[in-house]
Amino acid sequence: MTNTKLPKILVIVGPTTSHKTHLAVEIANRFDGEIINADAYQVYKDMSIGTNAPTKQELNSAIFHLNQAISLTDEWDIKKFQTKCLAVIKDILSRCKLPILVGGSNLYVDAIIKNYDLSSTKRNEVYDQYDNQKLYELLFAQNPELAKKIGVNNKRRLTRALEIINETKDPNALVKTNEPIFDYLMIECNYPTRAELYDSINNKVGQMINSGWKQEVLDIMKKYPNLDLLHNVGFKAIGYSDFYLSIINNTPVNEELIKQKVRRYAKRQITWINNKYPEHLLFDQSNKAEIFKQIELWKAK
Repeated sequence: MTNTKLPKILVIVGPTTSHKTHLAVEIANRFDGEIINADAYQVYKDMSIGTNAPTKQELNSAIFHLNQAISLTDEWDIKKFQTKCLAVIKDILSRCKLPILVGGSNLYVDAIIKNYDLSSTKRNEVYDQYDNQKLYELLFAQNPELAKKIGVNNKRRLTRALEIINETKDPNALVKTNEPIFDYLMIECNYPTRAELYDSINNKVGQMINSGWKQEVLDIMKKYPNLDLLHNVGFKAIGYSDFYLSIINNTPVNEELIKQKVRRYAKRQITWINNKYPEHLLFDQSNKAEIFKQIELWKAK
């Protein structure tokens, strides 16, 4: 979207392992920008290996916001993200810098770009009695597309959506939008072929496991002995429950299953981008100069 009257933000999306952070760091250094994390799980302090969080070198190469910023015991949802993210963007703009929103959590990105009207709702305890499948069915009956987007495994987001719909009496309330408040340029990071992306995912998951993913989960279990990790919001990140259950049951983790889950997630990310934002720049790992040229043209408008 181009609207020269609105403040500009750059948005970098794309499937996992497509080097979004690496590109963001280069853009931040080239165009005087600061990076804002829009990944629902990289926000947690104790989860870096399994979430593929920015490396120490990357963190030292640019200014990052909302990255590894909260504890697993802290409450976090799309409304809290939107509130904090908008405050960060305002601060960055006030210093005449370029806000660069980076992440694979599609609803988080959408909440900023489309300026979601996230109604303030009170907690509704009636939903506590239902399991994930029942919550999914209740939401599917009201808004099938939203139910599919959230998925059956995310109890907190299913509950949140139902609470908002119940209070507003509007099945589309969670994604109601206000007038856009930013002129954004979106870049999708990807590979030229699906095979190359899947190879990247398989290799990266293997590297994460070899880098101590299991030990990271063990450290979390030790740090939070009284936390119900299987139902914790942060532990919904792919792979964490797999390692947790393998530790509890003293069984090997299924590495191939984790790779499969990540590949499926990447496929959903790509589908969302193409369906929701067909007009975007594509960074295919080889056209960086052209991307930089397009950013310069956009900024000059």
